[in-house]
Amino acid sequence: MRTLKIAAISHLASPDAPSGAEKSLAALTEALTGRGHEVGVVSPGQWCLGPGLAASGVEVATIRSRSCWLVQWGPQPAAIQILRYLRYRLPDPGYRRMMVWLDRYWPDVVYVNCLPQLKGAAAARALGLPVVWHVREILPSGPRRRWFARRLRRDATRIVAVSEAVAGWIRDEGLAEGVSVIHNGVGIPADGFDGLAMRDEMGLPATGVLVGFLGGMAVHKGAGDLVRAGESAVKSAPELHFVLPCYGPATEIDAVRARVTASAAAGHIHLIPPVENVFRLLAAVDIVAFTSIWPDSLPRVVMEAMAAGRPVAAYRTGGVPEMVADGGTGFMVEPGEVEALAERMVRLAGDPELRRRLGAAAAARARAEFSLASHVDAMERILKEAAGG
Repeated sequence: MRTLKIAAISHLASPDAPSGAEKSLAALTEALTGRGHEVGVVSPGQWCLGPGLAASGVEVATIRSRSCWLVQWGPQPAAIQILRYLRYRLPDPGYRRMMVWLDRYWPDVVYVNCLPQLKGAAAARALGLPVVWHVREILPSGPRRRWFARRLRRDATRIVAVSEAVAGWIRDEGLAEGVSVIHNGVGIPADGFDGLAMRDEMGLPATGVLVGFLGGMAVHKGAGDLVRAGESAVKSAPELHFVLPCYGPATEIDAVRARVTASAAAGHIHLIPPVENVFRLLAAVDIVAFTSIWPDSLPRVVMEAMAAGRPVAAYRTGGVPEMVADGGTGFMVEPGEVEALAERMVRLAGDPELRRRLGAAAAARARAEFSLASHVDAMERILKEAAGG
């Protein structure tokens, strides 16, 4: 078997609650290392996932370079857009340090995680190294999307789209030939967690039907919509309780906390600290809700819920329809349809057999279509092809 020397460049370095993209990068690099490849990871700051990667044999370097944060779906004031662009374009010593590190490490192929890491891709191509660029963002049509497409065209040897929802806009920009769609993969612990014990540990009700919201408190993740749906649902199903781990921007956490405190359903909505191992929380809940109001490319929390055998009540957005079979592994409603979402959760709360059946089908689909081994197989093939080309 041909082994590779791979440099992986992360766009984020979360200090405590890593994003789904960071988790996916860590899972991929650990698996590739386990298959005998030599992997080095560059992160733009002190990274909560770094020690674990280093313990698994991955070389972890910290190089503070600026990512280009113009990848949000929703509109923002022109002044904010201009400031973000100018900050990105300011002289950045991190770009030169990235080139120095790559020149010393000299990989067979460079793996760039997420669209904002423009400088990592540019540094690799400036040295003549092949680049596999993993795109996890969905951009609306317009000049900003065309600008990012030009960077992909210039610097990417191969493009991996995390879902068909992502690949669609890349193909629309004339880059269909170099794009491969590879869904994320997820593994679950060999040893499960006791649900009642997890509820007790987290201070959650021992009885009742618990709905977990795992998306974080960024405004586009829709925590406010879930609170509104919960307020409506508990009128018909008082056995329902809602669990929201508090991670994300402090202003958004404060806003959600204030909304919950003032809510008539406050006793049914539980704000808890971040949970490091998502499968501990999944063991405690019966249903998972996903309410992102922007198109989410392929939300990892939905995949993790499916792997844990939990039915999902979700907004039909982004890559969610590529994961959830409506009525088969969970339910989907259109974004913003809070009452429809509440109705689906009430239906699940009142029918334990339905929850069991949908959860079992979700777990089977996760094993068949979203296994970590299949994901790593596909990514390994793309990396070898790029290195060989």
